[in-house]
Amino acid sequence: MNPVFHSFSSSLKSIPTASSWFEAYVALSTSMMLLQTATNQFVPVNVRSYIFSRLKSYFFGTVPDKNSCYITITEIWENMGRNELYDAVKEYLPSKISRANKNFRVGKLGGGNKKIAIAIGGGESIVDVFEDMKLTWRYSHQKEKDQQQQQPPINLSYRKQMMPSPTQSDASARPMYVLSFDENHREKVMDSYLPHILNKYKAMKEGEKVLKHYTRVGGPWQSSELGHPATFDTIAMEPDLKKAILDDLDRFLRRKSFYKKVGKAWKRGYLLYGPPGTGKTSLIAAMANYLKFDVYDLELSSVFSNADLMMSLRNTSNRSILVIEDIDCNKEVQDRSEEDGDHLSLKRKFERFTLSGLLNSIDGLWTSSSEERIIVFTTNHKDQIDPALLRPGRMDMHIYLSFCTVNGFRILASNYLDVQSHPLFEQIERLLEKIQVTPAVVAEELMKGDNVDVVLTELAHFSNNVLLGKDMVDAVVSVFLEKLLNALSEESRVLSEFRDQFEKLQSELLLMQSFLKDVDRLKRKQHTLRGITVNLRELIFEAEDILADCQLQSKDNELFSTGWLTCIYPTKVPGQYLTGKRLKEINEKITNIKQDIASYFGVSFSNQPQIVYGCNDLSQRWSSPVYDHTKVVGLEGDTRKVKDWLFEADGGILAIGVVGMGGLGKTTIALKVYNDREVEGHFERRMWVSVSQTFSEEQILRSMLRNLGDASVGDDRGELLRKINQYLTGKKYLIVMDDVWGQDFAWWDRILEGLPKGNGSSVIITSRIEKVVQKMGVRENRIHWPKFLSRDDSWLLFRNIAFAASEGECKYPELENIGKEIVEKCKGLPLAIKVVGGMMLCKPSRYHEWKRILDHFRDELAENDDSERGLMASLQLSYDELPPHLKSCFLCFSLYPEDCVISKEQLVHWWIGECFVPLRSGRLITEAGEDCFSGLTNRCLIEVVDKTYNGTIYTCTIHDMVRDLVLKIAEDDAFFKQDGTSSRHLGITNTLDSKHLIGNQKLRALLSTTKTAEVNKIASSTAKALCKPQYLRVLDVSKSIFETSLSGILNQIGSLQHLTYLNLSNTHPLVQFPPSLEKLGNLQILDVSYCQNLKMLPSYIVTFKKLKVLDVSHCGSLECFPKGLGRLSNLEVLLGFRPARSSQLEGCRIGELRNLAKLRILSIQITRADEIGDNEVNALVNLQELQYLSMSCFDSDGSDLISKVDKLFPPQQLHELCLQFYPGKISPMWLNPISLPVLRFLSISSGNIAEFHQSFWGDDNTVWKIEALMFESLSDLGVEWSKMQQVMPSLRIVNASWSPELEFFPVDDSGFRGDVWKKGEHRS
Repeated sequence: MNPVFHSFSSSLKSIPTASSWFEAYVALSTSMMLLQTATNQFVPVNVRSYIFSRLKSYFFGTVPDKNSCYITITEIWENMGRNELYDAVKEYLPSKISRANKNFRVGKLGGGNKKIAIAIGGGESIVDVFEDMKLTWRYSHQKEKDQQQQQPPINLSYRKQMMPSPTQSDASARPMYVLSFDENHREKVMDSYLPHILNKYKAMKEGEKVLKHYTRVGGPWQSSELGHPATFDTIAMEPDLKKAILDDLDRFLRRKSFYKKVGKAWKRGYLLYGPPGTGKTSLIAAMANYLKFDVYDLELSSVFSNADLMMSLRNTSNRSILVIEDIDCNKEVQDRSEEDGDHLSLKRKFERFTLSGLLNSIDGLWTSSSEERIIVFTTNHKDQIDPALLRPGRMDMHIYLSFCTVNGFRILASNYLDVQSHPLFEQIERLLEKIQVTPAVVAEELMKGDNVDVVLTELAHFSNNVLLGKDMVDAVVSVFLEKLLNALSEESRVLSEFRDQFEKLQSELLLMQSFLKDVDRLKRKQHTLRGITVNLRELIFEAEDILADCQLQSKDNELFSTGWLTCIYPTKVPGQYLTGKRLKEINEKITNIKQDIASYFGVSFSNQPQIVYGCNDLSQRWSSPVYDHTKVVGLEGDTRKVKDWLFEADGGILAIGVVGMGGLGKTTIALKVYNDREVEGHFERRMWVSVSQTFSEEQILRSMLRNLGDASVGDDRGELLRKINQYLTGKKYLIVMDDVWGQDFAWWDRILEGLPKGNGSSVIITSRIEKVVQKMGVRENRIHWPKFLSRDDSWLLFRNIAFAASEGECKYPELENIGKEIVEKCKGLPLAIKVVGGMMLCKPSRYHEWKRILDHFRDELAENDDSERGLMASLQLSYDELPPHLKSCFLCFSLYPEDCVISKEQLVHWWIGECFVPLRSGRLITEAGEDCFSGLTNRCLIEVVDKTYNGTIYTCTIHDMVRDLVLKIAEDDAFFKQDGTSSRHLGITNTLDSKHLIGNQKLRALLSTTKTAEVNKIASSTAKALCKPQYLRVLDVSKSIFETSLSGILNQIGSLQHLTYLNLSNTHPLVQFPPSLEKLGNLQILDVSYCQNLKMLPSYIVTFKKLKVLDVSHCGSLECFPKGLGRLSNLEVLLGFRPARSSQLEGCRIGELRNLAKLRILSIQITRADEIGDNEVNALVNLQELQYLSMSCFDSDGSDLISKVDKLFPPQQLHELCLQFYPGKISPMWLNPISLPVLRFLSISSGNIAEFHQSFWGDDNTVWKIEALMFESLSDLGVEWSKMQQVMPSLRIVNASWSPELEFFPVDDSGFRGDVWKKGEHRS
């Protein structure tokens, strides 16, 4: 106890005298003084104030002054709208907060506001002095129940009553301000003080106004800062239109008295209409910034009723813009049919939101009781708006916002690039006059980089592509126009001499593009049109050759680049005269063709430019494989039945037949059985033979031997059969003879006689004809007839493909009925369903687009809708719907023989060489070529044969029914004819006749089309004629043996100066390149892989500036590359690179790779430590485009190499890594998830790796993103599966073989032949 209090209590017990009372008083006073001193010293002032206020309130309550008057100012006035006086007080009071105020709120608004906002705190008082009046403000809350009990429910009231407690606030309370003052000052407060606050508020708003953007979703308006920077100076708009809008706004602002005089509400309505992306939203922001008006953004879908709409409009302020966007998209606004009916009750009309309600709100008392209101409606389709909305008084000024104009482009260029002029402006502006592209699209293109020259070049190229016409389906016209537009953009003297003729040709073709859109579909029914299109294409091909000659002349004859030199060398003049004359003749003929089309078909050609609203090219909707082609629907019972038959076989050779029409799935069933794990384990040998209609017995025998691992090039038929017998004796084997035709089966009898019998061996024969399998020995009870897919299975197969992006789920109910009708017309044929499903996968998910496809399908089947007709219709329709570049790519398959396995690489290189691959903004051409391949696979027009461990396709084939279609189209278009006459493309085979080459100046491509493991034997006469077609762009003589000297042929190739793709892969004996090849300046792709005798590359190869692909892989005798390879700045693919050693002074060092900025695929072989200098270990790390890296240390020597490779870091963005023959026991240090954070695919094969570097396992926060993994021939590598799963959580595919030390991997027989594990896949 405190001694002071103890002494005080003791003294009270004995108070006999007055002196004693005095002593007690002194003791009490002393104690109180000590208590006050201790409280002031140890208790904070805020706590003391709170305690005293609570005690005072508890004992005495809050007693107002009897002479005080109170005014309550609430946020909402009489439930009719926002109280402007409340907003004024809210802005006014912060300026009156003084040091005496201890409780206030602070905050910071978003956007560009830099000031800290201050507001009065709950329960705090602010004293204001106005004209000698003392006025006190308090901020409080009013509960909902208080509002209901209040009688009358006024918001601005004079009350002599207890002031509301500041603690009366909760989530349901409304904020309010309470003003107290002496009752004698009532009139002065009402007449002077409150108007003073309103005037101050208005001045503050005018001086430093922060514009607000109000939105609502079923509740009160919510505000945020309007931070949109658009002004009338920055929007891309024609000057005249801009001036007209500004004049109208200014006139509206200054006509307050005029509106009052004529008795109209002071409001103005605007309709902004035009295509998406033309700047409607930007114009609204520019209007708000110009007028200093707030913006109220009303979403009609959030309006529940007409009453709700009226309340929302009442709560808007003066000097504001009400925006109603996409007025045409609101169902209630479009449909007035129910509003006129008398059957609707008054209550229902009141509870619904209707067009009448909107019109009444715009025209009603709300607008007459408000001032300076602007209403803006927007739409993309003016014609779909109810006329009642369009009349003056509602939409006074209609503003059409057009596509990007020349003036608009210059404004955008100034805004985005800060340039007012540039040499490319003229070219871009010429293109913009011919196309319709929105300002939003142009702006997006201008944002793609910081380098002005690069950005404008890409914009010009983008405009070129638009000008080609997305809907122009004629592939020949499309390819030529792209070449012509690119050529015209070059500043070439030779081209400039014929520019007028070329531009006229371009103009005529562009005018015809709307007709050419459907030319492939129409010409099948119009023989006249077929003849017209043939003539048109011939003229275009000729014009393309003239264009190529002009370009070549510009590059090869720079000596004649000035006029006076032309006079010195007059021999050039006659050639130029003839070129100009021929171009004029071509133009005249094309003009005549256009007139013939117009008169015969009633077509009107008008200069309607192409329209582009956005950048998303739907034809390229899927540029990578989406659908898993290994998935089979509805054939499970078929495969089970055939497997059961196989397992029942005991003696002799069991023959099984699978019979049905084309496209029914015969080959698919046989393939599923052939690749089945149970079947693979049951048979010791398996052979798959594709029997074409033009087969020979020798070809079949060689194919069987290749399946057994024997090439057998020189043997005759008898020797081939004996070898087969030796391989199969004592073995249980399975032979599949796929797609057998013919009447004479003596060949089969001879083969069957030579095969060993017994051991339960079997043969499966697929055919369209029952008699074929019967003649080949199949009994009736062993013939399987696949059935058409059921309706459910058909729809499931279609969904799996058409909606592959959503895992087979149809998320668009409006498309389901159309899809089911399309599927029904496929009659249950799997091939037809797959092709149509692939076509729909690449179409936008829009009702009208799907309906258009269905209508075309109905049209094709109008006369006959049987199964076979339905199949051909689906194939034809899929071709018709291909974009132009994919049509050209697809026709290339016509050159390959039936059942040929085709290399994806050869196809892509061919397409690039012939310019079938469209050039896209910022897209590498090799990547775009692979996208074309994916475009065809996703459409199920080509079938996958072989894939890498990670699912990348590298060989393919086409169904024989698809081949029938492509052969027919190719012949009609003179792309390829099977008889070889007048073809523009030919395949090199052993039977190629030299007469098809001599004099054929139309020939563009000549390619090796041999089947797997076969070689071309080219006769001397044919070899000498290979280079006769002078306009040849593509020459592929791979896998060929020549009867004549190869060096002589190579010398002739040097004369083919238009050549862009040269493939000499696997040609023997190629030792070196002749000097004549130096002339191939247009070469883009050079492939000399598998030339084992090639010792060196010529030094002139570094002058091929256009080279994009260089493949020198598997050239065992090659030591290094020539010095200067780094000059090939356009190189995208480099395979087989061998860096020079320190002693090879004229060789290319690894450091030169730093200059190859576009390189995306690189395979490199490193064998010695001195191939990597200390200053070259960073040669790869900055190759930003590199996606695939293969590094091989085959035949390496020296331990120093390990330390050098350990420092050779790949770039961080690497997507796939293949590491072969690594000599170290521990993996490279850079093989870790931190150095390679986006690596998706990893393959490690051969070499000495026994364990991974510690960094490989990452840390607690870092794991691999690898999805597919392959370990092959790693005899020492020991790693646990559980640990691998932990560090690679995204792993979905594992391929492991010949790696016996792997622990608990889910791969059968990983120490021997191995297998593949796929996540989520269960094996029986």
